[in-house]
Amino acid sequence: SKQWFVKMQPLAQPALQAVKDGRIIFVPERFTQIYCQWLENIRDWCISRQLWWGHRIPVWYCRDCGAEIASREDITSCCACGSSKIDQDPDVLDTWFSSALWPFSTLGWPEETADLGYFYPTSVLVTGRDIIFFWVARMIFMALPFMDDVPFRDVFIHGLVLDAQGRKMSKSLGNGIDPLEVIEKYGADTLRFMLITGSVPGYDLRFQWERVEATRNFANKVWNVARLALLNLEDFDPKKIDVSTLEFTLADRWIRSRFSTVRNRVIEFIDSYDLGGAGRLLYEFIWDEFCDWYVELAKLRLYGDDRPRRQTAQYVLWEVLERTLRLLHPFMPFVTEEIWQHLPHTGESIMIAPYPEPMGEQDLTAEADFALIQEVVRGIRNARAEMEVPPTRRARVI
Repeated sequence: SKQWFVKMQPLAQPALQAVKDGRIIFVPERFTQIYCQWLENIRDWCISRQLWWGHRIPVWYCRDCGAEIASREDITSCCACGSSKIDQDPDVLDTWFSSALWPFSTLGWPEETADLGYFYPTSVLVTGRDIIFFWVARMIFMALPFMDDVPFRDVFIHGLVLDAQGRKMSKSLGNGIDPLEVIEKYGADTLRFMLITGSVPGYDLRFQWERVEATRNFANKVWNVARLALLNLEDFDPKKIDVSTLEFTLADRWIRSRFSTVRNRVIEFIDSYDLGGAGRLLYEFIWDEFCDWYVELAKLRLYGDDRPRRQTAQYVLWEVLERTLRLLHPFMPFVTEEIWQHLPHTGESIMIAPYPEPMGEQDLTAEADFALIQEVVRGIRNARAEMEVPPTRRARVI
């Protein structure tokens, strides 16, 4: 059957060169090869489809003289013989043809709108590995001739979410997971954080309910430590605290230093598009270091009668929790917003609060000294477990 084609060689070469010149960068870098191989071996593109709906091919045929007329406007008569017996091509454009125009057609093109001037080109395109040549390449080779610039600078490629057996989710297999059902049962933050922490850039992710439940437990951990903090901050106002008068313990100096280190590493992960690495780092810091170590040690001062020591513990507990919530917010927006609103804070919403700053310089001495304490405690726990010493029984430690 007769079809309409786009001649690809004139379009492919500039799109290929844009990536080779570094004007567009793929993350992970290995996907550059997939993009280049496709464009280097490209064939002419069949753009006509025999579907019921879509953008009609803008070509009319004259039944009297056989003329074929391409027009930007709908026509009512043949421009060759004047006949009114004309019919528009019944085919529609390939859906990727109109999708390829997305970076600029959505911003008011062909008019020189304010949105087009401000938002084009965009900084990052995030998309799946399965549509690099269906969509990414086509957006690039359509944008270059129309806009005389690339449509985006970085292309961040993520994998696909597969079922537990590693199969692509599909209607025919009946193995799809409805995200709304997951959200209803476990919460939106749980699903979001599980997908982020379970992903490695460019690699597929197997959806497993065990992972969802483990992430739900983490959300509960954040919620519970916030409840404990709020119960111990009822008489606390950070505005009345003179930080220079506080006497920080080793645990205080350690957790403040660790927060600063984690904060800087999270930014490094995000800058390199490793969102999973950033999420996992936050998970370990909040669960292992903040909750299981610092908060447990701080309880001795929080529940004690020594007011200056209690006030110092309150300040560090609030300071680390509040800043950690801001660090975690892009990954778990709903839980962090709810908790943050109940903590002493500045501003209307955590969503527009500034990203947290480090808590001073990294204290390597405090980190090393506290690491020794952790090692000793773990050693004692392991020895007790091996010797089957009951948890209720005191043991002499040498």
